[in-house]
Amino acid sequence: MVIDEFTYLISGNKAIPSILQKVWDEKLKNTGLMLVLCGSYNGMMETEVLGYQAPLYGRRTASTLLHPLNLPSSSLFFPCYAADEQFLAWSVLGGMPYYLCTFDDQQDLFTNIRQQILNSQSGTLYSEPRLLLMEELREPRNYFSILRAIAQGRTRLDEITQASGVGEVNSVARYLDILQQMHLITRRIPATESQPEKSKKGLYQIDDHFLRFWFRYVHPNQSGLDLGLSEAILEQRIRPDLDHFAATAFEEAAQTYIARLAQMGRLNFLPEHIGGWWDRDAEIDVLAISQSERAALVGECKWSVNPIGTNILVLQRKVDLQCGQKSEFGFTMRAISLVIAPLIVGNAL
Repeated sequence: MVIDEFTYLISGNKAIPSILQKVWDEKLKNTGLMLVLCGSYNGMMETEVLGYQAPLYGRRTASTLLHPLNLPSSSLFFPCYAADEQFLAWSVLGGMPYYLCTFDDQQDLFTNIRQQILNSQSGTLYSEPRLLLMEELREPRNYFSILRAIAQGRTRLDEITQASGVGEVNSVARYLDILQQMHLITRRIPATESQPEKSKKGLYQIDDHFLRFWFRYVHPNQSGLDLGLSEAILEQRIRPDLDHFAATAFEEAAQTYIARLAQMGRLNFLPEHIGGWWDRDAEIDVLAISQSERAALVGECKWSVNPIGTNILVLQRKVDLQCGQKSEFGFTMRAISLVIAPLIVGNAL
């Protein structure tokens, strides 16, 4: 028996989990029935169904958090697009099947963006994030300000505090913690950090690609979109900036690709961490590292409309700088693997 959108049922009657607990304990648990509870509101599922204080706590056989589709799976929604177009569609929509189904690959990407996202009258996705988050959040205005700040490139706690205008650092930190619990944002840390929870190098990032796109381009321009200026906003603010926006998703795709190579045994070591690395002076896009094997793979990936020149070899200098005796990597690397950008999207697919 499958009950879909169980959170809607709880919203209508808060006693439902207690009623279900009583029925399960007294009548159903020995009948061989498999009961599957599904819900799209993560916060409510975790507190009302999975939480320690929840009536159903301790009765689950298993639980699964369904993640968005990855780039290879998402690309299958757009067989008529070239590989770079499939990637750009994924960078805009993410891996939610419902979002992917709204785009028609018989039309170009920007036409789809204008019709499905920017059209305030008939756009299927125009109000989707607002409606979704207002169901989950008690103070949507403050959270929206924080998410907008992150989407516009303010990724450090002090930057988010200043840009959002929500309050002091401690208040913003609490909001960020709740957004992390809801799986809406991630606190990224360099792959070399041995104690990530204590790292002062954390950068906040919106997890879902479409939320990232919406808070970067739709939320700040809603007044203009409501006035019917979607074409102007598309041409002046989105089209010139889209490749820059997609760069973050391209780094994610590159890191996932390296993880797939590791899973297939195609790296000559077993990485313990795969991510990026940065400090005040330099940044490495892809770092797969194994402290136990004293080995690492270092990569640079760039999504750009411009050809990549020899200046990309600055990666070698970054590695030389960080991989000496005082390296954060914890060892001197005698040999490294370079992934020279751009990483071929076809391989990532």
